[in-house]
Parts: sequence; C-alpha cells; structure tokens
Amino acid sequence: MTHNGSKAAELTSSKDVRIPVEGMTCAACALRIERKLGKLEGVSSAGVNYAAEEAVVTLGVDGPDVKELIRVIRKTGYGVKASVAEVRFEGMEAQRQASHLVSALQETNGVVGTDVQDRGDGVDVRIGYIRSMLSGRELTALIDQFRPISSTQGISPAENARVQERKMRARLVVSIVFSIPLAIIAMSHGALGLVYEHWIQFGLAVPVVLYAGVPFFSAAWSALRHGGADMNTLVALGVGSAFGYSTLAIVLPERVGAGTMPPVYFEAAALIVTFILVGCYLEERAKGRTGEAIERLKALQPEEARLLVDDAVEMVPADALGLGDVVRILPGERIPVDGRVLEGESPVDESMVTGESVPFLRVAGDAVVSGTTNTSSVLTVEVTRTGADTMLAQITHLVSKAQATKAPIQQLADRVAAVFVPVVMIVAIMTGVFWWIFGPAPALDNALLRFVSVLIIACPCALGLATPTAIVVGTGRAAKRGILIRDASALQMLAGIRSVAFDKTGTLTRGELVVSHLEASSGTDESDLLRLAASLEYVSEHPIGRAILEVAHEHGVAIITPSDVRVTPGKGIAGDVDGRKVLVGNAAFMQQEKVQIPNIGQGRSGSLVFVAETDRFLGWVEVIDQARPEVRTVLNSLRTQGLKPVLLTGDREEAAASLSAEVGLEEWYAGLLPHEKVERLEAIQAEGIWVAMVGDGINDAPALATADLGIAVHSGTDVAREASDVTLMKHDLSLIPEAVGLSRETMRVIRQNLFFAFIYNVICIPIAAGALYPAFGILLSPIIASAAMALSSVSVVTNSLRLKNDRAKQ
Repeated sequence: MTHNGSKAAELTSSKDVRIPVEGMTCAACALRIERKLGKLEGVSSAGVNYAAEEAVVTLGVDGPDVKELIRVIRKTGYGVKASVAEVRFEGMEAQRQASHLVSALQETNGVVGTDVQDRGDGVDVRIGYIRSMLSGRELTALIDQFRPISSTQGISPAENARVQERKMRARLVVSIVFSIPLAIIAMSHGALGLVYEHWIQFGLAVPVVLYAGVPFFSAAWSALRHGGADMNTLVALGVGSAFGYSTLAIVLPERVGAGTMPPVYFEAAALIVTFILVGCYLEERAKGRTGEAIERLKALQPEEARLLVDDAVEMVPADALGLGDVVRILPGERIPVDGRVLEGESPVDESMVTGESVPFLRVAGDAVVSGTTNTSSVLTVEVTRTGADTMLAQITHLVSKAQATKAPIQQLADRVAAVFVPVVMIVAIMTGVFWWIFGPAPALDNALLRFVSVLIIACPCALGLATPTAIVVGTGRAAKRGILIRDASALQMLAGIRSVAFDKTGTLTRGELVVSHLEASSGTDESDLLRLAASLEYVSEHPIGRAILEVAHEHGVAIITPSDVRVTPGKGIAGDVDGRKVLVGNAAFMQQEKVQIPNIGQGRSGSLVFVAETDRFLGWVEVIDQARPEVRTVLNSLRTQGLKPVLLTGDREEAAASLSAEVGLEEWYAGLLPHEKVERLEAIQAEGIWVAMVGDGINDAPALATADLGIAVHSGTDVAREASDVTLMKHDLSLIPEAVGLSRETMRVIRQNLFFAFIYNVICIPIAAGALYPAFGILLSPIIASAAMALSSVSVVTNSLRLKNDRAKQ
C-alpha cells in the first residue's frame, strides 16, 4: 500500500529529465543503465523503459546536470538519440567563431555533443541535441548570435530510426537469401552430390554471420567492455561457437574429427541469426505500434500559425509565438497554442485532448487549448501559454513519464533479468561439459549443440517487454479517452482498489450551486446581507462563493474588495469589508467565532451559509446543487466491478442524506473537516481495503494524498490535480469505471505476459539442455531454439497490443 502525502511537495522540490536511449537490446541493458544512473548523488530515482527506449531520471535540488547523466549512459555502453544540426563558418574569424559557439553550446542544457572539423576553406560544427530539452528554434537563435555562413537541421531521431530500420531490413534480406540455400544443402546430407560441399556452406554462412550478425557481436563486445552481459552475449556465444567449430572442422578436420570429416553446423549459425533478426524486426515494428498514442498526441501540435501583425497575417512557426501574440484560426484548423478568444465564436472539437466527443461553443473570453480543432468559424485568439506550458505539452509529458515508469509487479521480472544472462551462461557451460563427459557419441558434437541450444533459447527480452509494453499501450489508450494516469504504480493501484470515496460538491454534483433562499435577520437589509457575503466570497474559489457572487451580480449589488482575509478550510472565511469584520461560513464556523445562530436546518436539504458581523448574526443563505446526471449509473457500474462507493462531505447531514437518496448511495458521512476526511479514509485502509478518493478542490487535497489512489476531475484546482494519481480531462464520472476496467485489463495482460515469459524459460531451457533425452530421446536443435526465442518476444508485444482494441473488461 503506497501513501503519497507529499506528492505536491515532491513536485516542487524535484524535476524529471527524459533522455532517449539507443542501443538497448533487452531488459538487462535497461537495468544496467538504471543502476548506474541511480547511483549518482542527487538522483532521487531513475527508471529506464526498454520498450519506450527512454530513461526518466528524477533529480533532487542538488542533482547532476544532463551532461553528467548522458556521460553515465555512454560510459555504460549505450547511446543517446539526438537530433543533429550542422553549422559552417568561413573567413578569417571562422576558427574563433566556431570556438565561441562551442563554448556557448557546452553551457546549454539539451546539447549532448559537438564536433568541430577544420576543412581548410571553413570550419564545420556538428551539434547533437535533444529536442525535448532544446527546441530547434532556441538552438537556431543561439547559433545566429555567432553569424555563421549557414546552419541546417540534420537527421532527426525519427529519421535515424528509419535509417536503422532500413539497415536491419537489409541485413535480414541478406540473411534470408544466403540461409535458404545453405539450409537446403545442409539438410540434403550429401544427396545433392556437391563438390566441396562444406566449403560452399562456409561461403554461404560468412555473409550471414559476419554481416547480418554483426550487430549481435558488436553489442556483445560493448557489453563485455563495460562489464556486463545481455541477450547479445548469448546470441554471439551461440552463433560464434557453431560457426567457429564448423570453420575449424573444415580447416583442420584431423584435429576435430579424429581422422574423419566431422559434422559442420554452418546452417545452425546462419539460421539462428536469421530467425533472431526476423524476431527483432517484428519486435521493433510491434514496439513502434505500442507508442502510437503518444505520437498522435505530439502530432496534434500544428507546426505553423497565422500571426496577426498590424491587421496583416503572417505565417510563422508555432513555437516562435510569444505571450500576448494574437493569432487567427480558420475553420478546420487546429489551434496552435493555449489562449483566450478575443473575437468570433465557433464550436471547438476538443476530443483529441479531453476525449469529449461533442464540440464546445467557444466565444469571446473563453479559453482554448492547443491541439483542438476549430470547426466552423474564424477565431481570433490571444496567446496565454506556449511551448512546454500548454495543456497539450503537459498531457504529452505526463503520458510519456507514465509510460517510462515501472509498476511494482515488474520488480520480480527485473530481479530475474538482472542475473538471467550469467545464470544461463553457467547452465550452458555445465550442460556442454555434462554432454561431453557423459553424452553419447559423437560427444563433442552433442555437447556443442546442447551448449548452443541453451544459449539461444533463453530469452531475457520477453521478461523485459512483459510489463512496459502493456503499460505503454494501456496509458496511451487511457489518454486517448481523457484519462491521465500519473505512473505505472498508479495504474496497478487502480486495478486493485475496492472502495471509492467521493466528495460531494463539484464532484457528484454539477458544482453549479444556485442560491435557493436568502433571509436577513431583523434589523438587517437583504441587499446589505448579500453585499457583505458576496464581497467576502469574491476572493474565494469555493462553488458556494461563486453562487453567492452570481446572485449578487444579478441584483446589481456593488462588490467591495475585502482585506485581511482569513480562510478556515472546511468551515468558512473571515475578513474586512468596508471596515466591517465579516464572517461567512457554516454552523461550526459560527460556533468557533462565538456567534449565536438560530436553529433553521430542519427540513432544508441545501447547504446553509451563515453571515455575521463580528459576533452579531446578520442572516443566512441556502444554496442547492443538482446531482450530475451520470452519477447513479456510475455508482451501479462501480458496484458491478466489486467496488464500494462512499460519500465524504463537509456539508450538512440533511444535504448529504438528500443527495444519497437521490443517487442511490448507501454509505455517507457528513459534516467532515479535511482532517476528518483523512481519518475516515485511514479507517477504511485499516480494514485492509485499498481506497480511491475522487475530489476537485483545495479541501480535497489532503484526502487525495492520503488515499491509496487520488482521482481529480479536470475542473478541479491545480492543488487537487497535483495531489492526484489520476486526472479526468473532462468532468464525466463515467470515466472512473472505464479507467478501473482498463487498468484491470492492462494488469491481466501483464500477468499473462509475465507468466508466458517465465514459463517459457522454465520449460524451454531444460528441454534445450536435453532433459527429455533419457526418457523420450528428444533433442532440440539450435535452429528450433532460435525460432522459439524470436517468437517469445514477438508474442509478448503482440499480446500487449490487444489492449489497443479490446474493450476494457470489468
């Protein structure tokens, strides 16, 4: 059970750095990087997601800079996916200009490397940078300060990925082209009558092993140089042993075969490379599909915007816009920034960001967000947020961060993966020695085949992919539906909750309170009562305060800005209005302030707000709120899922009882202060029940942080969202049972993946070692072992992809 009472504090005292990593080939790679980063002083936590190919490092106040993190990643034997810019200087000052630029770049966050080349007729500077930390516009602005002859954006990580995919495809084609005739010749066992048959096999195997198989050998060597071992180590040892033994057999047959030509296994070496390349290729394509949700989010951001300058329109890059700029959005165009509508009115389709399918009419004064689509009329919008501050950028960041985190269920897989390769190597050696000493003739051949089979069939990749691929797909699908999940732990917790506690006002109700009754005490004018109450509530964000303000505006009451305001959470507000000490709050607040109030609660289901001056009672206001239309259906859905709904409210018993009867709530607690909500949640937790809290206001923040899982609705305050684990991007409570169902389905897929990954290795490694030979005479060839190994990884990723289309089961 995880309690997160300091979430908001953690957000202000730490920062997350996301670094795209390249060169990882299995879970062991990710774990090695993770351990190295985690050992750095000032690093609060480090997570490396093999499926997302990304490191997420949480830095404390005195944490290392990005360059140090990148240095550690590279020192561990892996690279950083960087975009490239190329700059050229010419003339007498070229060397000095280039030197000054490099000095400036070394102090710039997001630059991962520079390379200076003196070409004689000029100086070229090649710059590697991470776009998520340093935008192309910011880099160009920095470069232009040094007046280069030219500057161009080079290959991006996405383009580089496509180049690498083409290279892999080329290796795969070569491998298949040469492996097929090699397999035919080998399996004919001399029936084809070829002269120098073994040398022909050698010639066909060389391009497969020494060209197509190079990535395995180079990665294995890199891991070895950095004191590690991974999947590539197993493949390189297996392929190298089969190929090396066979080569030695045809070069020195008398040394290997005791005077006769020994069997060769070139086809095994070649087909192992081919099958594993096929598996890697399919795995990479499937992994690419798991991240489609985040790529779609990023693609929502338009690249250009129509900037209004002196009534003229200029097309400018969207990331060049600044606060206060005014842009024009035509019908059918996506909105490039967060802003406020100045002119025009038009329905805006926000489904891509919030999941809400019905467009909202936006008029002058309304806020609009980037990535949404203007549907029918021209809008003129003033920019209020740009770049990383826009809602779309924040959503993208939250989803990316969640996808790079690890669920607690993955800990066992990580512990196994950390020692998997060394253990498999020991088992393979012991197997080979055993067959060499005790196995049937030819002993050396059988020992070699068993040794290679064990190395090749073992698959740490499936263990590493089991959890992160499902997390990536699950959180991406949730984001598409308007459900933002903070991290993988929250996703796992969401699947395990058994009780859901709701706040009342603004959560189960519309939050659009209206004043149903206002009554002044004798000697007090109603307009004066309303003026004092509305003026004090002017600085409050509570829905009750907004209701009182609205009725004051309707009656034309002049609002006076209060001073010396003091808020007592869950009770009321006090302050000076026009020199008068005014109190507005519930009965408990009045009792606290020693104000005598009449007993008027009987028969009233609305919330009662009392108004007083110093210790003199002035009157009272009743406000009512309607239940949201989907509440009853949502509560029934939660019960169907085995969850128990509970109402925790600071409102009066009469109001809580009336709402509970209306929506069918059986358990409710009224008159609770913020700390009493926390105590009630702790009482539920003491029974061993995981509980979620759904709220939207400052008063709910302690309860959201105390609950095992905090769920904040989008209309809520920033404090509520910071304290939550799940945020609903639209105020639709039906997203809660949907989120629970999706999380349970995601965890079900993760368990299936882990079971398959574990059971595959537990069963297949003994079979490869020859465990079935004594009883059944069954031996597994290295070729079949390589096919099984490739299939295991692909099947795990494919199983995770089912989450993209399956309806979340209950």
